[in-house]
Amino acid sequence: MRQQRGKRSDPPDKQSQAAAAEPTVQRFRNKPGVLVIDDDHLVRVMVQLSMERNGFDAWLSSNGREAIDLYRAHREDIAVVLLDIRMPGLDGIETLEALRELNPDVQACFMTGNAGAYKPEELREQGAAEIIAKPFHLADLANILRVLTHSGSADLLASDGVGQR
Repeated sequence: MRQQRGKRSDPPDKQSQAAAAEPTVQRFRNKPGVLVIDDDHLVRVMVQLSMERNGFDAWLSSNGREAIDLYRAHREDIAVVLLDIRMPGLDGIETLEALRELNPDVQACFMTGNAGAYKPEELREQGAAEIIAKPFHLADLANILRVLTHSGSADLLASDGVGQR
């Protein structure tokens, strides 16, 4: 089987699992995609591993400009954007504004350990579906994203304030 250029390929273990499953295309296209934007490498990797373990596809970006390019290339597969508020270059708000130019209906969650001058109500006005306080439990994050991508139910949301409504 020939790989197409510019397409993300699955690791060998996923390819062998996919070969045994029928129908392969249906199985992988049903996974909701998450674009994770954070300047902290460890946060990106931990969120990616957790999301993939919880049935999501994940794209990673260390900054807003790269995220915009990734979203442009994969917007059909990305159901929700998870972005840090405070990043060098484009911050989370500016990144979301640029993503909204590509898709006014993009669903986004802000995650932050320090919102800086932004108040939760201001972040909601900017279009945040959720505001997730760092540090957070990865299982709680997966539940929030399941609810947002309609593959879970609202009673899965954590009650400890992880997703602030």
